[in-house]
Amino acid sequence: MKKFLIASGVAALAFASVVSAQGYMFSTNLTVGSTGPDVVALQTWLLANGYSIPSLSSGAAAKGYFGSQTKAAVMAYQSAKGIPNTGFVGPLTRGALNGALAVSSPVSMGCPAGYTCTLTTTTAPGAPVVIGGPTGITTPGVPGILSVTSGPLSSIVSNVGQKMVPVLTIRAQAQYSDLAVQSINLDLGNNTGIYNKIFSTIYVTDGTNVLASVPLNSSTVIQSGSDYIVGLNGFNIIVPKGTYKDIVVKADLYGSIDSAYLTGVSVPGTHGIASVFAGSAITSGVPSTGWGIGLAGNGLRAVDGAGVNLNGPSGNGFAQALTINTSLVDTAQANVSLDQASPLALSVPVTDTTNGQYLGLPVFAFDVNAQNDTLHLHEAKVTINANGTGSVGAAYLYNGSTLVTSASVSGGVADFNNITDGTNGASIPVNTTATFWVKVDVTGVTSGSLIVSASTSVNTAINPLTIYNTQDGNVTINGSASGNAQTVAATGPLFTLASAPTITKSTSAADTSGNSTTTYTASFSVNVQAVGTNVNLGLAGSSTPAFATSTGTGIDIYKNGVKDTLSNYTQNGATIVSNYSQPTNTTISSDGTYFTLSRNQSVTIPVVYSFVIKNAAAQANTYALQLQGINWEAPGAASQNVNFMKDQIQWRTSAI
Repeated sequence: MKKFLIASGVAALAFASVVSAQGYMFSTNLTVGSTGPDVVALQTWLLANGYSIPSLSSGAAAKGYFGSQTKAAVMAYQSAKGIPNTGFVGPLTRGALNGALAVSSPVSMGCPAGYTCTLTTTTAPGAPVVIGGPTGITTPGVPGILSVTSGPLSSIVSNVGQKMVPVLTIRAQAQYSDLAVQSINLDLGNNTGIYNKIFSTIYVTDGTNVLASVPLNSSTVIQSGSDYIVGLNGFNIIVPKGTYKDIVVKADLYGSIDSAYLTGVSVPGTHGIASVFAGSAITSGVPSTGWGIGLAGNGLRAVDGAGVNLNGPSGNGFAQALTINTSLVDTAQANVSLDQASPLALSVPVTDTTNGQYLGLPVFAFDVNAQNDTLHLHEAKVTINANGTGSVGAAYLYNGSTLVTSASVSGGVADFNNITDGTNGASIPVNTTATFWVKVDVTGVTSGSLIVSASTSVNTAINPLTIYNTQDGNVTINGSASGNAQTVAATGPLFTLASAPTITKSTSAADTSGNSTTTYTASFSVNVQAVGTNVNLGLAGSSTPAFATSTGTGIDIYKNGVKDTLSNYTQNGATIVSNYSQPTNTTISSDGTYFTLSRNQSVTIPVVYSFVIKNAAAQANTYALQLQGINWEAPGAASQNVNFMKDQIQWRTSAI
C-alpha cells in the first residue's frame, strides 16, 4: 500500500523528523471524521511535536482518520497557541500550523509511511505540496466517480463456531479514474450482542486474501447514535476505471452461542439491522429478530487519481440480513448407503471341505458419510440371514482392512456394540466417507449349501446403528443398506458369469400390412463348477432344461425397465427359445437329454435366448432379458433350481 507525494521546491519531505509545519501547507479545514493526506500530515506533526495520540503511537490504528484522540491533541496544541481549543482545524489553527509561507532553506521532512515521495522543482519556495494517488493508480491527476452497492453473497446462513464466513459483499465501481479503496466503516446494528455474542472477529478480503482484520470488542467498536460501528483500514484495493470489485467482508463466529441469541427466537431488546437503515431499500426482507451487518452511509472511502477522497454509498447505506444456526456439531448427521464394492450375488465353495467352513466370508459393505462433524460409530446391529445347511456363528466389522470389533450372531443379529471412542477404524472424519465391511464365519456346510445375506436396513425393533458426534451426542442417521445373497456350497454347482450378458436385434422389412418383425437375441456366457459331486444339466429338449424359459425360475423380460409377462412374447404359437449345447469335457446321457459335469471340473456354456416383436408400435419400446435361475440335478436326485441371481442386474442384459 503506497501513496504518492509530489514535493514542490528543492526540499525533500521527511515527516518522520518534522520540527515545524512549514514544509506542508494545510489548506482545508479538518474535523472529526476527516480523512486523507491532510490528516496524515497533521497527525505526523502533532506526534513529532509531543502531542499524544495513543492509538497511533501504539500501532493500534493507522494514520489518516481524524478521530477523538486526534481532536484532543489538536485541542492541546490550540491551548498552547492561545487559539480557542475547539478541536476544529480552521483558518486560525491552519495559519499557526503553516507559519510563514516563505522557506529560506530546505527543511528535512522524509516521506510518511505508506507514501512514495516524488521530488519536483519550483520557483516558488514554500509552495503547497500536492498529494497524488496511491500506488497502483494508472490515472494520476484524473478525478473519478465512486459508486458503492451491495454485491452477491453465496449464503446468508452461518453456523456457531465457523471461521471466515462471508457476511457482506460490497461492490465498488470506478468511473473515469482508477480508485483505491482504503477504509470501510461497518454498521453492526444497535445491539451489542452482535459483537460480544455472535461475531468475534471481522475481516476485509478480496474474496480469498485477508487485507485487514479487527477483533470485535468494546475497544474497537464505537457507538454512533444508536448504532455500533467498526472501522477497518490499512489496505489498498485498486479498482481500475470502468470496472468494479467485490469486497467480501468475512467474520468468525463464537464457538459457543447461547441459544437465546440464535435466529428465530426472541431476545430482549431490538437487535439485527440497525434503525439507521429505516426507509432505505434494504429494509425489505430483513427479519426483526435476525442479525445483520451493514455498510454505513459514506462508510467506504476511496482515493481517485487526483488524490481526492470519495465516499459511498450515499444515504443510509445497506445491510445484509443473516441467519445464525446452531453449531455444526449439533447439526451433524450420518448418511448410510450400500458401498459399490459390496459383494454381488455370488455362489462360492467352502474353503475347508473337511469341516464345511468358509471363515471370514465377506457378505456386506456399507458406507457412512460424516456431515458437519467428525463422527464415531458406537454400535452397529447387522441383520444376518442364513438359510440352508450350516450356520453363521461369528461376525467381524472392518473399516477397510482394519478390524474394528467382532460379535457373535444371536437371533439373526450381529451386535457390534460398545465401540469406545478412539477405537481404530471407528472414527469417520468430517465430510469424509468410511466403508465398513461385515465378514462372517460359515460353518457346518458339509452338504448342500448355505445362503447368507446381511443388512442395516431400518428396523425399529433393533435400532441398527448408533453414531456419536464429537460431544458424544447421538446424530441423525439417514439411509440404510442391504447386501446381496452369498451362497456357500459344499456340494453342487457354482454358477458365475464369464462376461457381461449382451443383447442385439434385427428387423425385417415390413409386410403387406405395414408390420415388420424384430428378433431380439440375448447371449449369456455361464461358468459352471461342480463342487463335491457330479452335476447333471438338462439340454434344451429335456423336461427340465438347465436354461429354461419359464417365468421367474428361468428368465424374465423387462419392457421399458419393468418386468413384463412372458406370454406376451409368444408369437403364432412359438415360444421364447433358449439355445445351448453340450460343452466339451462333459458326458452325454444315454438318452441324449442331459450332460454330466464331473466333480471338481468346470466348463463355460454359451447360452442364447431369442424372442420376436411384431409391428412398429411395439418396436418403439426397449427390452432386456434377465436370467433368473438355473436347473440342475445331482446323480439320482430330483431337479433343483439355483436362483441366487434372481433380479440381480449383473445377470441382466442392457436394454435396447
